[in-house]
Amino acid sequence: MGGSGPVDGFFELEPRRVAVVLVDFQNDFCHPDASTGRPPGNTRNAQAARRADTFARRAGELGARVVYTRQVLDLDRLTPRQRRWERADGLCAAGSWGAELFLDPVPGATVVVKDRFDCWQSCEFTDLLDRYDIDGLVICGVELVCCVLYAVLGAAERGYHYLVPPDLVSGQDFGEQTDNRAVRDFLRFNQPDRVRYDAAAILARWRG
Repeated sequence: MGGSGPVDGFFELEPRRVAVVLVDFQNDFCHPDASTGRPPGNTRNAQAARRADTFARRAGELGARVVYTRQVLDLDRLTPRQRRWERADGLCAAGSWGAELFLDPVPGATVVVKDRFDCWQSCEFTDLLDRYDIDGLVICGVELVCCVLYAVLGAAERGYHYLVPPDLVSGQDFGEQTDNRAVRDFLRFNQPDRVRYDAAAILARWRG
């Protein structure tokens, strides 16, 4: 059968039709002070956030659109079933320091809010992709086992071209050899073309 493969189709798009999606690089997931009273357990998340910041700046200069998602916990916006698993002062609670972005957005970026793990349930996010005729995604972010995984599966379900640079996704340090590794293995075995390119390789392809 003819047609382009996943990676070929992605790189056939002009960068202006690609969104770099930075999923939940927020204080509660990345800042060392979020680990109050104990050694930081999110050092890998912080490192990934800084690498993603550098990548996003360079991608934006090449014409890609940069989108940050922020998970914000507001019990009033959840269903009764969702509320029963949450506390009002949980991670990324509305109005809290923990819900703020760990690093300032890069110039020209857009920040959208989501109520739960899945960015595809945010109308702000999906409307932005439609408004700018986005057909390709570079998915970066934390946490691998939930928010990043939802972003990847949602992109696959909706037919987007997408890549997941392995150096720009992360999870809590304690899961590096367990659940984080399980998600990386899933992507490596189930979607090998999507994780073939790290940040530097994507930029190199765009620059020709």
